[in-house]
Amino acid sequence: MKKLLISLILTTFLFSCSQGVVDEEKSAPAPAPKAEAKLHNPHATGEIPLDEDGKPLAPNGGAHVKKERKFSIPKEVSEKYKSLILEIKNIPENSSVETEVLIGQKSEATGTPFEIMVEYYLPDFVIDADGTITTRSADENNPVAKIKVFKFGEVFFDGWLYKNHPSEHGSFADNAYSLSLIKSVTK
Repeated sequence: MKKLLISLILTTFLFSCSQGVVDEEKSAPAPAPKAEAKLHNPHATGEIPLDEDGKPLAPNGGAHVKKERKFSIPKEVSEKYKSLILEIKNIPENSSVETEVLIGQKSEATGTPFEIMVEYYLPDFVIDADGTITTRSADENNPVAKIKVFKFGEVFFDGWLYKNHPSEHGSFADNAYSLSLIKSVTK
């Protein structure tokens, strides 16, 4: 019994001493992760990297890749609508002015430093499966205008005005002015 107990203690001691022993010839250290291969998650800190213009950097190394969109305006829509009535609010002065802008033309917004061009009007906005921006019908179910706003001759805003959702989807924003789509004018 005494020999069995000594054998058991000796075996346990040998196994416990051998834990963590590594044969240096057989094992190689794991390669350290490269700093440039490490991905940065901007959502973890709430920070989104910006370029020199203040626009968010694209995930492809910072290069902005503008996807060319196709537009399809049905003949019935282009023949039905002539212009849009837009409201321009002067926020500091708490005043507003409505201006009519012909579709496809540039118009000066009275009392502001802006010129506005309505490129397209889509009364029932939809993006098809192939990415084409179009309208389902000539009825005003989801009216959207594709506009460009020029300030002192330079493009200041190139985007969309949504009548039913005026503050959605990156709509026009300026510290002193706001712009909204009021209604369309038929021919």
